[in-house]
Amino acid sequence: MTHATRELDLLIIGAGPAGIATAVEARQAGIQEILLLEKGPTHSFSIEKLYTPGKRVDKVYLGQEIECEGSVCIVDGNRESVLQAMDDFVNQFALPISFETEVTSIDRQDDGFFLVEDNKGLRYRSRTVVIAIGVYGRPNKPDYPIPSSLKGHTHFDLTQDIPAGESILVVGGGNTALEYVAFLYADHPVTLAYRGSHFTKANDVNRSILQKLQNQGDAKVWTQTDIGSLRDASESPRVEASFKDGRTVRFDHVIFALGGATPHGFLQQAGVELAGKSPQVDHRFHTNVPGLFLAGDLVAAGKGSIVKAFNTGHKVVWDGLCADHLECRIPGSKGS
Repeated sequence: MTHATRELDLLIIGAGPAGIATAVEARQAGIQEILLLEKGPTHSFSIEKLYTPGKRVDKVYLGQEIECEGSVCIVDGNRESVLQAMDDFVNQFALPISFETEVTSIDRQDDGFFLVEDNKGLRYRSRTVVIAIGVYGRPNKPDYPIPSSLKGHTHFDLTQDIPAGESILVVGGGNTALEYVAFLYADHPVTLAYRGSHFTKANDVNRSILQKLQNQGDAKVWTQTDIGSLRDASESPRVEASFKDGRTVRFDHVIFALGGATPHGFLQQAGVELAGKSPQVDHRFHTNVPGLFLAGDLVAAGKGSIVKAFNTGHKVVWDGLCADHLECRIPGSKGS
C-alpha cells in the first residue's frame, strides 16, 4: 500500500555532484523541506564505483577550465578527496538522502504540487522537483538479443556485486568501459572488447591506465572485435559470446558499457519536451513543466564535468527556484 510523506519544498532526484550541489545551494537560500532520492547505496555512487583508488580528479577536465560559481567546489585532488568533500557537504548541511530509491513516476497535480512515486511504493508531494541523474542510469543496449535466462550474468552497470574470480567481458570503448576494467581487474579475469581500433572516446588518463593493465597482463584488450550474438551455455561459464570474426568465447559475466542515453521515457513521462535527443530547458535549466528543473549530465550536452554539475545546481536554485517558485532567504540574490 502506498502512502504520501510530508509535503516538501524541493525533491531532488539523484545524489551525485549535481544533486548535492543543488541541495547545498537550496540550504544556503533558506529552503528547509528538502529530500534527495538516490538509486545507489551511497551518494556520489558513480565516482565511488567507477573511479579507481587514487585516481586524479581535477577541476580542469578535458581542457574545460571552468570556475565554480556557487558554494560547492573542489580543489585538484583524487577520488578519495572528492568523496570526502561530498561527505563533508552532506554532513555540514544535514542533507537528507533516501538511498536505493528509484523514482518510477513524476506527475504534476492540479494544485501545482508534484506527486512522485518510487520503486518501494512510497509517494512524495513536493512544490518543486530537480532531476539530477546521470546518463549511466539509462545505458544504451546492444542491437542483438540477450537471452532472458542470462539475467544475473549480463549487466549494464556495476550496482550488482560479482563474485571474485569469475570471468568478465566488458563491452565498449569509452571512459565508462575503461573505468570498469580498472575497477574489476584486481578480483576478476577481465577482458575488454571494443569494435573500434583506438579508444578515441576515452580520456588520456583512462587510456594510460588501460595500457598499463594490458602491458602487465592484468587485463586482456581486444580491439576491432564485435559481438554477433550471445547465448546461454547452460553450464559455467554461462555466457557464450560469438564474435563476428568467427571466435566463440565463454565468460561468467558480460558488462555492457555502450554509452549513456538521455532517459527519454522517464523525462517524457514527467511531461518534459525534447528537442531531438535533448530535453528542452531555458537558461536556468527549467523545463516546460512549471517547477521541474534538470541539473548535471542531463543538461551538459555530452560535455559534463564535476564542476559543471556543481554550477548547474547553483543556477537552478538562484536563477530558477528562488526567482519564481520558492521563498528564499535573500530573494533575487545570487548568493555567495
